[in-house]
Order: sequence, then C-alpha cells, then structure tokens
Amino acid sequence: MKVYHVIVEQSDGWLAAHALEDDSVHTQGKTLDEITVNIRDVAHMVCGDEDIHVELVIPSSVKVA
Repeated sequence: MKVYHVIVEQSDGWLAAHALEDDSVHTQGKTLDEITVNIRDVAHMVCGDEDIHVELVIPSSVKVA
C-alpha cells in the first residue's frame, strides 16, 4: 500500500491539495471527501498506484464544514 500525506489549503471557497511524496499528485475540490477521491484518482493516473491510503494534513487555518 502506498501512503500519501496530503497538505490541504483553502482559497476562494475551494480546497487545494498536494501530496508531499510526489509533486505531480495534486488536486482541488469543495469537500475533504472530494479531495480524498481526487488524490486517489490522480495518484492512479499519474503514478499507476492502485492501493492508496490518503492521510490529510489540515492546518488550523483551514476551515472545513
């Protein structure tokens, strides 16, 4: 299983996310669930990874509902 630690940032009502392990794995979305699904999809498309565990790193400045 490949683990991706994903930093979440907030801008203009969107959440942006990028994986610390690979600069090419990044996405955006409106919810944390969407970010998680999108990161898995990108990691699969770009890196060929299939068994993926996503750990979100959410700074205290990011406000999520």
